[in-house]
Amino acid sequence: MGFGDLLRSALHALNAHRLRTVLSVLGVVIGVGAVVATVSIISGATAQMKERIAGLGIRTITVNVFPGAVQSATAARALTQELTERLSSPDSVSLVVPIASTRGSTTLAGQSHDLSFLGVTPPYVFLFDGFYPVSGRFIHELDESRKVAALGASVAENLYGDTDPVGQTLTVELSGQKVAFQIVGVMIERGTIGNQTLNDYVYIPISTLQILTGSRQFTTYIAQAVDAESVEKAASEMETILAATFASVTTQSAQLGGPMGAFGGRTVRLTPYSVTVQKTVIATYEESVQTMTMILGSVAAISLLVGGIGIMNIMLVSVVERTREIGIRMAIGARPQDIRTQFLTEAVVISLLGGLLGLGLGWMSAWLGSLFGGWPFVVSISPAFLALGFSVAIGVTFGIYPALRASRLDPVEALRHE
Repeated sequence: MGFGDLLRSALHALNAHRLRTVLSVLGVVIGVGAVVATVSIISGATAQMKERIAGLGIRTITVNVFPGAVQSATAARALTQELTERLSSPDSVSLVVPIASTRGSTTLAGQSHDLSFLGVTPPYVFLFDGFYPVSGRFIHELDESRKVAALGASVAENLYGDTDPVGQTLTVELSGQKVAFQIVGVMIERGTIGNQTLNDYVYIPISTLQILTGSRQFTTYIAQAVDAESVEKAASEMETILAATFASVTTQSAQLGGPMGAFGGRTVRLTPYSVTVQKTVIATYEESVQTMTMILGSVAAISLLVGGIGIMNIMLVSVVERTREIGIRMAIGARPQDIRTQFLTEAVVISLLGGLLGLGLGWMSAWLGSLFGGWPFVVSISPAFLALGFSVAIGVTFGIYPALRASRLDPVEALRHE
């Protein structure tokens, strides 16, 4: 029999038992659809998360210094503009911006709002891609020690709704005192990743925040490497500077068993600072996503395996029901290999049809998931066709035994079967 004859014969046999065929196809559809949808949804969510992280600056390096670990006045004085200058000294570092934060509140239209204030310098906006004012302006060098503020997108929306607040006065309670800030700008909406909640801050000059809070210590420094390739080098050089600056503190903490030194007799952390590289965050996230994809993909593949078992069971039932038909075919000249090929073709047609329908179901599920989840719809071609190929392989694997059983029937006994 030629391939065309085999295909027509397989389709005729499957059409003669439609319910059985539908049930067999359904198992493969669910399996393939689950694999495709899982991979596509995770890919879309990953693409969105990577875009947000990268948008906060792929060259960004965050340095956090823990004031609670500082045991000496010398180290305390180091947490000033001097440390900013030291961290800016390596050639691999293009920019270092010190920031300080505090909390406050305001009351508008009888409703109280908690606010997060971030003291920054004008170069702060250059640390993040596409972070700029959509109305008014950001903090300027001439604003030093002035009571001016630029609002994050979420803050502006929560306080003023759709009204442009630029030029208005925002009276807040900060460090136990009433302070009136003139709003000079509203920033564009940006993502929220890790410690960088760009939408939720009220940005004021760092000098103003220092005056209001009475503190001139900076606990966080955000740096930018000259290029993406220099990020690790810049982070390493900055860590060297921090280690030299806080050497006495490190030794003292370890000896005294302070909060950063020992806990329960074990050394927990010897350095009163941390250096976080945004690029490393992306790599770590990708590794986590790959692991999660493998786990979920494996679970989905199990359902595809179950679909293959369903194909084998249905085909075995088909062999029993068509025993007399097989005997007649053999009696008129069909060879065992023809019978084997016919039943194997039916199994492959079932798995291939289920795989194609599963692709459509998986992509449609992923598209609906992207609509509700708010992430981009990503069509993962390679995993999709891998799942399709796996479904065909499942059909061949689980169709072999029924096909062999059919081809080994004795023609005389098969003709006697009722």
